[in-house]
Amino acid sequence: MIFQIENVLIFGTVQGSVLALLALGFSLVYGVGGVLNLGHGAFYLITCYVFYITSRVLFINLIISIILSLIIAISVGGVIYLALIKPLQGSHIGVVIVTFAFAVFMQEFVKVIAGIKPHYISPFIFGSIEFLGVTFPIQFIFVIIGSLILVSLIGLFISKTKIGKSIRAVSQDREAALLMGINADRILMITIMISALLAGMAAILYAPTSAITVDMGWGFLLSAFAVTVFGGMGSTSGCVLGAFIMGYAKTFCSVFISPTLATVFPLLVIVVMLLVRPQGLLGKKEV
Repeated sequence: MIFQIENVLIFGTVQGSVLALLALGFSLVYGVGGVLNLGHGAFYLITCYVFYITSRVLFINLIISIILSLIIAISVGGVIYLALIKPLQGSHIGVVIVTFAFAVFMQEFVKVIAGIKPHYISPFIFGSIEFLGVTFPIQFIFVIIGSLILVSLIGLFISKTKIGKSIRAVSQDREAALLMGINADRILMITIMISALLAGMAAILYAPTSAITVDMGWGFLLSAFAVTVFGGMGSTSGCVLGAFIMGYAKTFCSVFISPTLATVFPLLVIVVMLLVRPQGLLGKKEV
């Protein structure tokens, strides 16, 4: 029993770290533009496969592969905004439909390029380590530390830089931000590119610990959506808190109850939270 609890602590922390990166980007985009980007999981998918192809197929240097993967993910985020989201920004259901279509397209495109069988990316450092009686890959340490650093940097970026302050201004009151001379459309595009960067970094850190498959983007999208609803739509602090709570809860379900329940747990969280507290843990109640 004690050994299982230690498993929950360690693997839950890893899950929470990944979810924090994914959900933070999803939450930022919703907070700034009121946009539910159902193509968010595709950013993770794109980064994984570009990283795999450049590092394992083309044998490009690891650092260069990482940079190329992130650049492509960020560029795709910018293109998606200009081509799909901006023309339909006035229609929330339109944005949901086109971003969903983009995610489906990317899944099918990856099938054509890389096939349907699972692929694997080598970890940055091979080997495992034991902590609290639990043995786990050293790569998990990169996931946790990398996530904490990135979340901290994003927090500093939003609170200290001019663009970050503009992001906060648009998320708090778009009309007032426009009157202050802030280009809200440009800020939304930058926010979507930041969300693609965060999803890409989550892929770079976490993909070497498991198989990459053509349909994995949907699972990460669902988890990011659930964390955002749970923590509070548009609340970055609630998003990070919700990510770790979700990570521990999913791991607990997988260890003590059923791995199958763990896969549908995000759906249960969305339904229950919308019924009990629609604004989420730290979200503001809409008037």
